[in-house]
Amino acid sequence: MILYWVIALDGKAVATTIAQLAVLLDDIGWKYKSHPSDSNAKEGYIYSGFPTKEYKDKDGDNYASVLFSVQENGELIKFIIPKLYNCIDRNYRRAFFEVAIRNSFEKKLCFYDYDHRDGEIRMIVDMPLEDASITKQQITRIVKALLKLIDTNDKTVRAAVEEGRLPLIDYKSDLSHEISKMDPDQQLELLVEIKRRNQGKSE
Repeated sequence: MILYWVIALDGKAVATTIAQLAVLLDDIGWKYKSHPSDSNAKEGYIYSGFPTKEYKDKDGDNYASVLFSVQENGELIKFIIPKLYNCIDRNYRRAFFEVAIRNSFEKKLCFYDYDHRDGEIRMIVDMPLEDASITKQQITRIVKALLKLIDTNDKTVRAAVEEGRLPLIDYKSDLSHEISKMDPDQQLELLVEIKRRNQGKSE
């Protein structure tokens, strides 16, 4: 997806650096904090935050943090919404995986990430740029889509991670019937595979 190019001194096109990303966020008008990498000036992360309609963070505020992580010399940008939920209970975790897999099948850009070490649940969208530059339109579209998804999915995901409760669906005729037979580790593997395949289609 190549919309415009930034030409380097040697004539080769370069990807989006953290400094270039900051300029785009300035043009959009978003407030943020930039943290360039100490080892590579092109990389680092930018932290911002946005209001939500339904989703509430751990403090009870309608707010979601968004992390823009610039990696691989600007050839990859990760859009991350960290610490959406926390789930350590094994039974509740199983319910979350079922909901997450179903949402990933049904909705674009809906990719959940789970950390086994501390139970953190977050959403991640990888945007491989290679030698292209990201645009303001792409940034705003992805961020708005992620915020809409966490609002839309909050009720079912929160019920899963906090109560181990699943949405009322017809399991006899639904894919979730098969997913429910898997153990949590198998469900996590399936979730990762869905993300990999969907990203492959979008490249």
